Amino acid sequence: MPLIMEVLSALSLALLGILVVGFVYGLVKPDGQRRVRRRLHDYAPVSHDEVAVLIACHNGEATIARAVAAAVANGVPVYVVSDASTDDTVARAEAAGATVFAQPVNVGKPAALHAAYAHFALGTRYRAVAILDDDVVVAPDFVVQSRALMSAEVAIVVGHNVTWWPSERRWNPWLAARAYSYWNYQLVIRRLQSAANVMNCISGSNSLYRTELLDRILPERPPYIVDDTYWVLETHRRELGRVRYAPRATALLQDPTTFADWYSQNLRWMWGTFQGVIGHRVGRRATRFDLAYVLLMLHWLVYVVSGPATVWIILAAGGLTPTGALVLVAGHGVWMCCASVHLRRPRLVLFIPALAVIDLIYRVVLVHALVKAIRQPVVERCVWKSPARLVT
Repeated sequence: MPLIMEVLSALSLALLGILVVGFVYGLVKPDGQRRVRRRLHDYAPVSHDEVAVLIACHNGEATIARAVAAAVANGVPVYVVSDASTDDTVARAEAAGATVFAQPVNVGKPAALHAAYAHFALGTRYRAVAILDDDVVVAPDFVVQSRALMSAEVAIVVGHNVTWWPSERRWNPWLAARAYSYWNYQLVIRRLQSAANVMNCISGSNSLYRTELLDRILPERPPYIVDDTYWVLETHRRELGRVRYAPRATALLQDPTTFADWYSQNLRWMWGTFQGVIGHRVGRRATRFDLAYVLLMLHWLVYVVSGPATVWIILAAGGLTPTGALVLVAGHGVWMCCASVHLRRPRLVLFIPALAVIDLIYRVVLVHALVKAIRQPVVERCVWKSPARLVT
């Protein structure tokens, strides 16, 4: 039985190792071995005064003012579309410095964004638009840091996610789990994917897009439950430009604080991810993007299988001994200690047992999402219920 765990661990590490080694080899191999890379695009430079911010909001009076104020602090015009809000969203957004378009009928985020994009003629007035969620607080240099990576070949620049973890919620395990997962994912997977231009998902809550790209994808109805999943896959499939990650373009996000909200949000994200895999036939083309995605899915498979395998081994051995428990949390512990130092959140190490359990639950989410995507590979409307917001 220990052999099973060793094999699973070895497979998972091998898959991750292939990604890392391939990336490093691509950096250090001699120039003589490099093939001339065809440029995807040669977009025009983007100056600071050619950038705008667009925010879609539905009944977001609790957070919209802070989100708008943070965006305004970047020194760019901010536009808000109120998607048939029935609260004080419009007045608070305008008071914070935004120009607001009141959409009379609730149509969902993607359609609302397109309506506002057309209403304000953003495609002809700007070269790039940052699309933010109504509860996201971006840093004052978010646009500067994002624009710095928008080279001639880049169509999308993805921001850096940081969980907003207020002191009154300091012992919330769901915020701890999300803070750790953002750090872990962005430190390894997202950086490697960005360097190789194989990013399979973007931060729909805080990313900068060229208007040439938005002109093509915003008018289309996303067939998946996550709009940005469709956008990034279309960008890769149509070769509309590179997708880059900007680790210095920081955005504070409001994340779930309850199990129900955490499960629902993760389920929606992964449901949309698997819808994209099915709908865009990922893995059926001989491209770098498809190969990288297949390796990532194999990594997910090993990750999911290792959970029940671990539980089975524990039960077969007659229970979990103190030594066994120490071994199980050791891997989490070392990496989470690194996260607590980097994030300056010392209390994160106290969540090691809780996050070990949450990590097992996340495997259930992945399986649930896959089944859901197989049963419902497309949606009529890309709409969802957001987690409860904290008043800011």
